[in-house]
Amino acid sequence: MADDAKTPSQLADDAKAVAGDAAQALRSGLNDAKATAGDALDTARGVAADAKDVAADAVDTGRAYARNAVNESGKKISSLKEQAAQWQASCEKQIAAEPVKAVLVAAAGGALLTGLLLAFARSGRRYYD
Repeated sequence: MADDAKTPSQLADDAKAVAGDAAQALRSGLNDAKATAGDALDTARGVAADAKDVAADAVDTGRAYARNAVNESGKKISSLKEQAAQWQASCEKQIAAEPVKAVLVAAAGGALLTGLLLAFARSGRRYYD
């Protein structure tokens, strides 16, 4: 057993060697951790930039759809205005051609509409009574 015994200076040298190895391993691990953190940061920045680009594209697409909807609505309204003007001109022409008939048709239409409104008003009361 005496042959295996180390002197205090040998133990100190062994401890220094172990500490040096541990310090080297820690430095290597720390460098790896720094590199991994840098990679993760770069990846996060890339994902954030991609998300920003996607959001900007979505906003641009939404604006384009809204602009197209407004333009199409304007076209439809213009078309309806033109049709209404044509119907008005046609009605005015018919009224000027046959004024008595126009008055009789208007009176009949008014009577029919009044009758329908009264019928709906009466039928609605039955449900609430």
